[in-house]
Amino acid sequence: MASNDDNRAQERENIDPKELIRPIPIAGSLITVGMVVFGVIYLLMSEPLTTSRYGDQRTLADLSGPQIVADGSDTVIDGKALYAAQCAACHQATGQGVPGVFPPLDSSEWVQGEPRILANILLHGINGEVEVAGQKYQGMMPAFPQLNDTELAEVATYIRSAWGNQADAVQADLFKTERQSGAGRTTPFEGEAALKALAEKGH
Repeated sequence: MASNDDNRAQERENIDPKELIRPIPIAGSLITVGMVVFGVIYLLMSEPLTTSRYGDQRTLADLSGPQIVADGSDTVIDGKALYAAQCAACHQATGQGVPGVFPPLDSSEWVQGEPRILANILLHGINGEVEVAGQKYQGMMPAFPQLNDTELAEVATYIRSAWGNQADAVQADLFKTERQSGAGRTTPFEGEAALKALAEKGH
């Protein structure tokens, strides 16, 4: 017959471990199945030419932005896109320029002033001191021989109407005329003094 000490010893022993099978909870299974079903439906509904709310259906052409076409009867030229490609690196997308380095185009008297002067700046460039909005800048702005008259007119029109500017559009004929008038010029204008001389010559 077992003694009380033996009984107490047996009571202190742990039950031998057993391997149990723990199935996935029903809630977890339902969530997993639901996600799989949703994924299948999403893929089926996101095929091309279907509603874009199930996915981004934009093409590469849509993402590349407006196209710039220089020639042809169906010419499409975007002055803003040309500005971004040719001018924004210096004058910034905001038209504010870089203080002390590149003059602003926003509220610039040269941009909003006589279109003929602006046309010549774009056609021939400037090398020297120029004052813009009461601040003097010493630098060099290149010409844009790679742009045709229509493209230059679109750029000029854009900067004359962008930001806080509210000047009239510029026509391609103006650039054609000024290009012919300055055909003999091979160097940039020597600062604002040369631009003022050009303005007086035109009157």
